[in-house]
Amino acid sequence: MVKKILFILLISSVSLKAQDIHFTQWMFSPLNLNPGETGRFDGDYRIIGNFRSQWAAIMEKQYKTFGFSYDRNFKVYNQKVSAGITFANDRSSIGDLTQNKLQVSGGYNKQIKKTSLSFGVQLGLLHKGIDPTAYSYPVQWVADKGEFSNAIGIGNGEVFSQTNDYMFDLNFGLGLGRKFGDKIYTELGLSWFHVNTPEESFLGDNNNLPLRHVYNLKLNYKFSEKIVIAPNALYMYQIKGQDLVLGALVKMEVEDSKTKINQVFAGINYRDGFNRNYDAMNLIIGAKRQEWQVGLSYDINVSDLSSVTHYRGAFELSIIYIAKSSDPSTFIVPCDL
Repeated sequence: MVKKILFILLISSVSLKAQDIHFTQWMFSPLNLNPGETGRFDGDYRIIGNFRSQWAAIMEKQYKTFGFSYDRNFKVYNQKVSAGITFANDRSSIGDLTQNKLQVSGGYNKQIKKTSLSFGVQLGLLHKGIDPTAYSYPVQWVADKGEFSNAIGIGNGEVFSQTNDYMFDLNFGLGLGRKFGDKIYTELGLSWFHVNTPEESFLGDNNNLPLRHVYNLKLNYKFSEKIVIAPNALYMYQIKGQDLVLGALVKMEVEDSKTKINQVFAGINYRDGFNRNYDAMNLIIGAKRQEWQVGLSYDINVSDLSSVTHYRGAFELSIIYIAKSSDPSTFIVPCDL
């Protein structure tokens, strides 16, 4: 019981330092990963939903994150441009520390022979809210009961200038893709979030949301006619907070006339605090069916907290729908001279 209390206090203190929203299936949450991913797909429009639930095995009120995005491609003077909108909600257990973000993005994509380039900018509103009465503070220790209490009449000694904070946010991103021969396709992503370092505080002090750097690399290797091996890497840092994710997916083309499934995939990732603390192993499975894709993942906690979590971490679901392109196909009809 004592370990669980310490675990909850630790998680709550980390959350109050305002970590950004993130997903295990980061490759299936493109607009949350990189504004340069806006419109970076083959089709007319794309709809994505992401859901994450963490610490449900040990907490009555677990951490939950929901994300939704929509982006669409356009042709302007024969150039490919795109626009998108993304919404995310994150609720962090005790105290209902809540983060909401609503952002619009614009992108430009260009194909130059075997190289694809993309650039995107994201503008939006961030909201953070908290319920101070849901926490217990040192001055609320009741010696007769041997516990903390936030009952009416027992003040917490804290002064909150506000319990809801709204901020304007600005993000940029770049993407680069390159095909090497018939078997290898690589993708590199560079993005920067909170470029304007907006001011955030519940206590009225001068505190700014720091710049977050996100770099990712994906590789698709055509192992055979039906199998693709896709290693990936993600590195993020924000001041001293760092995350390194390494892993790979194996994708296999299938022909199932009953379910109409076109592809199945499975993979594993390893997430590390990068010279801080090893964190989790992530197992991912999924399938594609025509325009639809569904991904499921589970985080196996392997950090020092595993003695409390018993290796149980987070469950995550992603759903992607990509509408087929309505651009007319070009056919070359041979003719006799």
